[in-house]
Amino acid sequence: MSTAYEWPHDMAQASHTDMEGNWMESTIRSVTDYVEDYAHREPVKFAAWVFGIGFVLGWKLKPW
Repeated sequence: MSTAYEWPHDMAQASHTDMEGNWMESTIRSVTDYVEDYAHREPVKFAAWVFGIGFVLGWKLKPW
């Protein structure tokens, strides 16, 4: 979800960084954008997944 204002900055940054670091940054950015988009499209499903993951992690990682 890049705007026209952000696009030239991203292109300039992509041309001046090494390929490996740029790959990781762009992958993380696209995953983050996808999760945000999914949360906006399906808020109830997203909340259920977050609650379920938090419940399982809290249950398995409790100190006693």
